[in-house]
Amino acid sequence: MKTTSSLPLILLTFSIGIVLSFSSCEKVKDLAKFDITYSNPDIRFTLDSMDYLPKSEKLLLEQTLTVNIDSIIAKHELDGIENAKFEQVSIEIESPAQANFNWLTSARATVSAQGINETEVAATTSIAADGRSVDLTLSNTEVISQISTGSFTLRLYGNVTPPLPAGTLMMLIKSKIKMTVKPL
Repeated sequence: MKTTSSLPLILLTFSIGIVLSFSSCEKVKDLAKFDITYSNPDIRFTLDSMDYLPKSEKLLLEQTLTVNIDSIIAKHELDGIENAKFEQVSIEIESPAQANFNWLTSARATVSAQGINETEVAATTSIAADGRSVDLTLSNTEVISQISTGSFTLRLYGNVTPPLPAGTLMMLIKSKIKMTVKPL
């Protein structure tokens, strides 16, 4: 009677098990990723009609914001942040009550950081002239490199067609960043 060695079969089974377990770990890590939304502070700013006499694209707002990535990672016990994109950028007229966007034909928002070029994150060319708020269309641009430096600059540009509806407009910009995070 001829006997066959079961050693090759055992080694093959063991090898397949190891390969499957490593690929399964990566799949589990991918499945464990989740999104968190970080709301930037609301930014209130004033537009003075005297600053917008010629028709052109103008810088309406330049604001430095801070996202403490380390505290987000510590708070949620994370391995890190995989990516980050803006989830919301909106502009509102707070006052005067009768003012609307009949003076704004388009708008765009950008972010930059020290040593990192300015990148557009949202824009719109469709603004209702009788509206008092507008949600910019998101560009789905990755911004982890800009926000991971700690401080970054948010800029809002607009194509202004004078005159503004009031001598002074009180404006508000709201923004949120969605981050995909990796648990430990």
